[in-house]
Amino acid sequence: MAEPWYVRAFGAAYSAVYAHRDDAAAAAEAAFAARVLGAPGARLLDAACGGGRHARALCAAGAHVVGLDLSADLLRAARAAAGGPHYVRGDLRALPFARAAFDGVASFFTSFGYFDDAGNARQLREFRRVLRPAGRLLLDYLNAAHVAATLVPRSERQVAGARIVEERAIRGGRVEKRVRIEPEVGRPRTWTESVRLYDGAALCGVVQEAGFVVRDVRGDLGGGELAAASPRCVVVAEAA
Repeated sequence: MAEPWYVRAFGAAYSAVYAHRDDAAAAAEAAFAARVLGAPGARLLDAACGGGRHARALCAAGAHVVGLDLSADLLRAARAAAGGPHYVRGDLRALPFARAAFDGVASFFTSFGYFDDAGNARQLREFRRVLRPAGRLLLDYLNAAHVAATLVPRSERQVAGARIVEERAIRGGRVEKRVRIEPEVGRPRTWTESVRLYDGAALCGVVQEAGFVVRDVRGDLGGGELAAASPRCVVVAEAA
């Protein structure tokens, strides 16, 4: 049986595709999350932490942070960067933590929608399980209206000597991106990313069904108003 796309995609080559997303950008993006989640002194989970950029920023804001990811390669990079968080390998649908272990959960950079609807619902229920009563969730997701209006079918760029080709389409209620990395030396690497495309109302609905009360919806990680042209759909919810 073939590996799921999210196992193939988040290997060592993934960081090259998103090399422009650095610690400085993460610090700015995490500032709003730190305020929403009550960062000073709070126990926070960065779910799907990748290389740990946001986890380090939340630590710098005074939180006690655990970063969780399935990718051994990205966790290795996160640990090498140090910066304060504790890192754990695990699946978003079966979090290896006790009930009510955290005051807040942060999910950055569209780390939701990877699975089928049942799997996505399990992920949200796990977020609810590990949160204390009235604990907060910040879910940073794509804005479906913006994606549909601005989707670029194909693009190419050069990063650190490698040619990166990205092809995008919306199929069957999911936004898909085929990525091909062609290094100057070595074999090309190809994978396809596939994320369930929830509009704002549907996203809030599945969050509520998982045991949350939606408190706010923003259009970016700076806390801007949500509009059709907003780049993100950032849901702030409280564990009921």
